[in-house]
Amino acid sequence: MPRFLKALFLVLALSLAVSPLSGCAKLEQAKIALEASDTPPADLPAALHADLTRLSKVNGKHIGGSFPGTPGQADLRNWVRATQGSAYDPFDKVYYTLGSKQDGAAYMRVLKWGDTEEARTYVDATKFQYARFPHQGLALYRPSAADPVRFFCCGNQHEAKDKEVKENTQILNLLEWNKAAKTADLVASWKLFDSKTYMAGFRMDACVSPDGKWLVGQAKRNDDGKIAIGVWKIEKLLAAKGQPGTVVDATGLAERVFVSPWGTKNIAMQSLATDGRCIYALHSSPDLSPHSVYVMDMSGRRLLDRKPSTEGLELYSEFKKHSAEGECLFFATVAGKTCLVMDVSLGVYNVKDEAGKIRDDKYSRYTHYYVL
Repeated sequence: MPRFLKALFLVLALSLAVSPLSGCAKLEQAKIALEASDTPPADLPAALHADLTRLSKVNGKHIGGSFPGTPGQADLRNWVRATQGSAYDPFDKVYYTLGSKQDGAAYMRVLKWGDTEEARTYVDATKFQYARFPHQGLALYRPSAADPVRFFCCGNQHEAKDKEVKENTQILNLLEWNKAAKTADLVASWKLFDSKTYMAGFRMDACVSPDGKWLVGQAKRNDDGKIAIGVWKIEKLLAAKGQPGTVVDATGLAERVFVSPWGTKNIAMQSLATDGRCIYALHSSPDLSPHSVYVMDMSGRRLLDRKPSTEGLELYSEFKKHSAEGECLFFATVAGKTCLVMDVSLGVYNVKDEAGKIRDDKYSRYTHYYVL
């Protein structure tokens, strides 16, 4: 091949790898050729490099869990279902968490967040509901204290107990918290991923940057099962929103959509988080396997493979272990700083029978929180 053609192909390949892409139809195919590492690349800005270096430390700092002193203490301490999604409101200092039943009905709890475990108390909770909250993924959208409490999340595929619509998971909903009714009202909906290219029933797990500017979601491709990650400007989505109940086609509004640089992992991706600089992906499984956090920049460049960690296992002592599953990542204010927090759902066989013997057929759920 002539030398000038080789040079031309090299330029084209590089431009495809780094240029922003618009729309799911222009899915980025270029793979970022960086070796797995537990230290970030040296060419990053100093502040980001310092933050990722700190994140690369093996285990996070435990900051408490299983909220004491609440009216629903039995439910909060011994909830049989794992926490699936988390969001933090820095203005009201309130923590929202999702959970669901086996049939798909989901609930949301509201907890007052303090800097110490004793300062965290139960505030409110919804009943189990269909067609509102998803099984997983809850992103607070509240740019200022003057704005209402709203959430971005994908639709629940369970529209009713006996009705399942898998395509709902490819729809992004904006919900407004209705405290009086203990539910959330639908504000707007967008179709972010098309069913021809992406797998229906795969949850989007939307997340929003703390400044309210960026939204990130995931999908799984039909043809090869690879995970695609999309990035949207929230102002563009809001400019295109329709009336409640209508779904706006926003498949062409993405700033970029790229294949995850980590491919398909053996353990599930549990959660995404973003601070507008990076995207953080949590992989964990419902047993005693370690938790893994992977970091990429907003264009998909692979920045950090955090060493697998075992947050939660240090809390087991008296009782038989069942599970320690990393469920979600979110940003919260802890001791005056905005921190990346992981919650870990612990399953412990500590339920005793009438004779005082630990039962092997029933366990309790606890949720504990770690600053990474």
